Amino acid sequence: MSVPAPYVAAVSSDLAPLETDLCVEVPRNGVPRIAYVKPRPGDRDAHGNLWGRHDRVTGGRVLFGEMDAERQRECMEGLLCQICGQPAEREGGTLFFEWQRPDAPPMQLNRIRTDMPPLCPTCVPVSLRYCPHLRDSPSAVLLRVRKSIPCGVGGTIYQVSPDMNHWIPSFADAYSSYNKPRHPGMLAVRMFRKLRGVTVVAPECLA
Repeated sequence: MSVPAPYVAAVSSDLAPLETDLCVEVPRNGVPRIAYVKPRPGDRDAHGNLWGRHDRVTGGRVLFGEMDAERQRECMEGLLCQICGQPAEREGGTLFFEWQRPDAPPMQLNRIRTDMPPLCPTCVPVSLRYCPHLRDSPSAVLLRVRKSIPCGVGGTIYQVSPDMNHWIPSFADAYSSYNKPRHPGMLAVRMFRKLRGVTVVAPECLA
């Protein structure tokens, strides 16, 4: 059986940047920040965060449990469906899946922050059928969101070496809020939105 590949899914053959691809850049404010040796348009977002990138190599397998950093950013910035890559926003709100993690306090609908891109109504039943994380998890909840606000990025924080020549990874899975000063050593791999005006939706009730 052929399983549809989500637009946002990572591919095993794509090549992530090496530490040798990174350099120390000193902008006009004099604060050293992480940069690429060979910069490309779109490396940084509107907040100045440097984003992880991939060189596309054909022939790999789809990694259903991992997200491609560039496509995750694209979907979150444009509110595109993580499955088909088409606009997910509708007049009545935008659909997101969220999980109640076993080690987390009970979900508060007015305090959700997510890095999972939205879905269009057509792709919800496809996800429920094929995604094992949804199919086998009783804690997955479908949400209709009136408003979602970009709030920050997540990724790895690097520290500059004592000789100021290279970067050393120091903390993985860090979060950097847009409301606080940007971390100069952050290499972002996912974007977060905070959800407001949230209601729980039964998937079978979708038109």
